[in-house]
Amino acid sequence: MEYILLGGTILNSFGGAIIIGLFARLSPQQRAEPPDYAQYRLFTAGAAFAFAAIYLYLFLHPEYAMPFLVFGMCLKFWAFVVSLFAYICYALPARDFISFGLSNFVFAVLFAVYLLYPFRPA
Repeated sequence: MEYILLGGTILNSFGGAIIIGLFARLSPQQRAEPPDYAQYRLFTAGAAFAFAAIYLYLFLHPEYAMPFLVFGMCLKFWAFVVSLFAYICYALPARDFISFGLSNFVFAVLFAVYLLYPFRPA
């Protein structure tokens, strides 16, 4: 069951790497984003890596999972809702909805299963 936490580690690490990779592929002169977009992307990537580190810690110390995973589960459900809203109302590309929104939904459900599973360490 703790491998769900390891999956969260991998998902968030991959997400952070994608954000950094997409940010790094164009020089500042080639990008058309607003000037503060770089700050947003770097902060978001850092947050993804921080969550990856926490999920790894919880994988190694599952007895501390309960309070944090409630927050993580809610945040992942929120990521899904925001992505669904952007997909329906703002034409977010299906690829982005699937890779971010649906992947977060899957892990939100897995975290809920983990939290409700009766045989996890106390």
